[in-house]
Amino acid sequence: MSFSWTALASSPTLSTVPCYNDLQCARLTVPLQYSDPSAGEAQIALLIAPSTLSADDPEYRGPLLLNPGGPASSGVEYLLELGTYFREVIGPQYDLVGFDPRGVGATTPLSAFLDSPVEALDLLATYPLSLNESASSFGRAYALGRIMSDLAEQRNKLALESVSTPAVAMDMLAISRAFGFEKLNYWGVSYGSVLGATFAAMFPDRVGRVIIDGIVNSHEWYAGIYDSWLGHTEDALTSYYDACVAAGPDLCALYANSSSAIRSRVTSLLDTLHTAPVPASHNASNLGVVDAGLVLNRLFQTLFEPFSLGQSFAAALVALEAGNPLPVYEGTIASVIGGLDTCDAIKTDYFTAGFIDTFAPIACGDSVGRARQTLEDARAEYDRLVGTTGFWSVLYGLFRAPCSTWNVTAKDTFNGTFTTNTSEPILVISNTLDPSTPIDSGRNMSAGFTGSVLLEQNSTGHTSLSGFSTCTALAIRAYFASGTLPAPHTVCQPDTRIFESQGNSSAAGGVTFPAGSVLNRRETAGLERPAAFEAAVRAVRDSRFLSRHAFMGRVPRGAGWRA
Repeated sequence: MSFSWTALASSPTLSTVPCYNDLQCARLTVPLQYSDPSAGEAQIALLIAPSTLSADDPEYRGPLLLNPGGPASSGVEYLLELGTYFREVIGPQYDLVGFDPRGVGATTPLSAFLDSPVEALDLLATYPLSLNESASSFGRAYALGRIMSDLAEQRNKLALESVSTPAVAMDMLAISRAFGFEKLNYWGVSYGSVLGATFAAMFPDRVGRVIIDGIVNSHEWYAGIYDSWLGHTEDALTSYYDACVAAGPDLCALYANSSSAIRSRVTSLLDTLHTAPVPASHNASNLGVVDAGLVLNRLFQTLFEPFSLGQSFAAALVALEAGNPLPVYEGTIASVIGGLDTCDAIKTDYFTAGFIDTFAPIACGDSVGRARQTLEDARAEYDRLVGTTGFWSVLYGLFRAPCSTWNVTAKDTFNGTFTTNTSEPILVISNTLDPSTPIDSGRNMSAGFTGSVLLEQNSTGHTSLSGFSTCTALAIRAYFASGTLPAPHTVCQPDTRIFESQGNSSAAGGVTFPAGSVLNRRETAGLERPAAFEAAVRAVRDSRFLSRHAFMGRVPRGAGWRA
């Protein structure tokens, strides 16, 4: 079922219309710049899955806002794809609200500064996937960053000055108030942890039930520092290889008798591809090249969601070794673009609401110029970081390089600290081996919020959504239901291991539900429909939302709650 957001009138009060079958849609009018009300207005797109409880039911708790991170990911799309999962985990007492942050999706004005999909394609096609592809790759990324910055300043400066994280935090308060509530209930993952922490620091007396999950160090975010992002990436990679050894040859195509042997095999393949990339073609109109940068990009995506992607990626690498590059090539942005028959087939919002137009304005704008660098300083920083993990050769150009030259800074800013006493304690969740938001950041942020508790999920992957844990799900449900926090130092185990149940149609998010499991014991889990819950968790696995929306490797939208 489609829905026209542009035809929906915006209002300063909450005015909803039916949409997407049994959901509600609205556009909320807010100031474009809270620091300057005369600057104009913005219209925030809201998708609402109403609570099944009546407003006068004592168990009804109002809106619970969801943010998928990015920055640049759509909360509307997030709820459409994963709404059944959130409803089953959280329970019936909240109106679940997916909202498109400023500059993203159906929220206006957009942060677009590229005039056409073709222009976006042009920039994507010339942007190096890895900065060690050639001697000029780093300089090319820096120069393209300057082009992006100049275009942004010339074409859409006012809108881009208005998409900061503090502005979105103020929007979240406005959304809660539009529902008639003065406190924020919230679950934000990845960059959404920055948004949640920013709200808590700006409005500590407006904090209701707030979960931040997959923690970015917000101190570093606003300083334009990215050093800690990949603190456990190599450990996560080792964990993936260890899981392959433990799974055995029947489940892991890369199997060897030791993790180091698998690492050597993959490293050898990357070394070969660095000097001898492999042509890939679906057909005469969809041609591409599989090189070391593309494979490293896919490997990093796999570490985001190893329970969902680990088995298929291992098989794809073995196929690549044997001369078949298509399994690795499929699903990359290169193959998606190559598969378009005509320019008319290019969806404008796919590009303009994505990485290019939105990540830099938010991330670089938040640092208000502190991340700017000369080419020489940027190269020195890159050399230092890539010495800690080769994954920086992929990520530095995508995440850090654009901020080195970014000129447009935010109008609504935050210059406070992340040390405060919130009106209700925050639940902080970190995976033991998160490849891009290490648990050290979770400890750092939790220490600043009085009374907060850090829940550790002992799994590899990005955020708790990457691998299902009954223990984590029950902790989340208890917190949102009653405010009950897990005991300090709680460690939750995942319900399965990487490779254990992938490819099994009964698996859900990397987990099967055996007879007698806690999710099948209604009185313990508090879940009314364990079969529905299993289906909901399976939808998380099949959606692969995190890896698709992590960075430029994203692919177009999949199916979800919209059906």
